[in-house]
Amino acid sequence: MDNSEQWYTREERELLHKARYFSGSHNYFFELKVAKNGSKYIVIDQRKKVGDKFVGSKIRIFEDEMLEFERVLHQLISIASGQMRVSADNLSQSSSIEVEFKDLSWENNSDICPNYFPILTTTNNWEEFEKYTFLLLKSLGIVTIKSFLGEKQAGKADGFFRTTNLSVIYDCTLAKGDIETLKSQQIINYCSQLKQGRIEFSDRIIEEFHEDHKQVWIISRQHSRKIQAINSIEVIVISINDERI
Repeated sequence: MDNSEQWYTREERELLHKARYFSGSHNYFFELKVAKNGSKYIVIDQRKKVGDKFVGSKIRIFEDEMLEFERVLHQLISIASGQMRVSADNLSQSSSIEVEFKDLSWENNSDICPNYFPILTTTNNWEEFEKYTFLLLKSLGIVTIKSFLGEKQAGKADGFFRTTNLSVIYDCTLAKGDIETLKSQQIINYCSQLKQGRIEFSDRIIEEFHEDHKQVWIISRQHSRKIQAINSIEVIVISINDERI
């Protein structure tokens, strides 16, 4: 047992949540704990029965590592399941893997293509682009979604939505240049709003999401990519042509 292991076993840590998953060959145990300094960490325990004994290994993911761990794990799962492609050239490099999202090819499948999608992919009118992006998000089954179209919103987001454990402020843009530079101040504002864990809409409805994972989506026709993270809030460019949206 190394020193780091002794540090954890010296005293019992507060357990916030636990879960388990049993596959045909492995057992997995997950625990969310609180360290002595108040920070949270995740323990993943994998066990496999070898003969009469269980052989296992543990990893710990600390609070400041969780978002990046989630991003990399999600990326690898998406590649393994065929949702993303990765070139052999990228595998030979030590830097992070660059992925390419598969095109949905809506225009080639009239059975699943919404009748407004051709407009969404060609319009130069920002109001149309924003309106039909909202309809596209709704068509994906997002129930808790609010569009700010028509409101006095200079410099503000175009909408907000929540899924099970994700809260997103989104901004639609037809800009062709450097989005990170063009939207820099707005991105800071969106991240500040999300950091508060609540949004008050113009109709006096308040949505609270303190414990959710939080992201800012810049929805455009540019290729999908993560552009930065501010206070653990990811800022991502999402292409309307990609499976990710």
